[in-house]
Amino acid sequence: MRSISFPKTPSTIKAIIYLNISVYVLCMLASWFKIDLFTLLGATPYLIIEKKYLWQPFTYLFVHANILHLFLNMLMLWFLGPELYKLWGRGFFIRYYLICGIGAGMATLLLPIIDQRTYLIPTVGSSGAIFGLLLAYGVNFKNRLLYLFGLIPIKAGKLVLILAGIELISMLSQNSGPISHIAHLGGLITGFIYIKTKDLELFLIRKKYIKLNNRYKVLKDVTDIDPKDPRLWN
Repeated sequence: MRSISFPKTPSTIKAIIYLNISVYVLCMLASWFKIDLFTLLGATPYLIIEKKYLWQPFTYLFVHANILHLFLNMLMLWFLGPELYKLWGRGFFIRYYLICGIGAGMATLLLPIIDQRTYLIPTVGSSGAIFGLLLAYGVNFKNRLLYLFGLIPIKAGKLVLILAGIELISMLSQNSGPISHIAHLGGLITGFIYIKTKDLELFLIRKKYIKLNNRYKVLKDVTDIDPKDPRLWN
């Protein structure tokens, strides 16, 4: 096992961080003019289902409740993102981040089943996407040693399992307070499904390639046969 290193932060991840900061500032400025961007852009089940605010499972990703909420999410993006970006490349990283975030946003539509009070409460923040990154980090670097609270050493794979269990228990207990545990779980589950889908896709591509390559070898062997070869005379 080796401790985590910090590769250079890619410009794409910086852009996501700057975008989140910009939206936070914009929401603060808008509130001075009595414009509630928080509700307009956050993911509210009532507005999505009944008012058809279909943009909200996407836009809520870039809205944060307060400066601490923004700081913690961006810190985790800076912490987890660079190595996954290096592993996947720009295109896959952006797709994965957004898909996990949107999946988490859609998961909030199920929350009123557990607690009807949440039907009118907006969910905001990129925590669902961050939990998706955490899942991917645990899958790809499961033996990487992390330090919980900066003190307790734990493998990344085990940390993901522990956090998933905590989020599930917290969600079922209905004592989540301002934290949307179902969004966190939604990000984890969406990330897991997306990674496994891509793994299956790569497996099928490799299988098809091997099959085509074997056919090519057979055809090559046939075309390389000399018609005058005595072995063909019998």
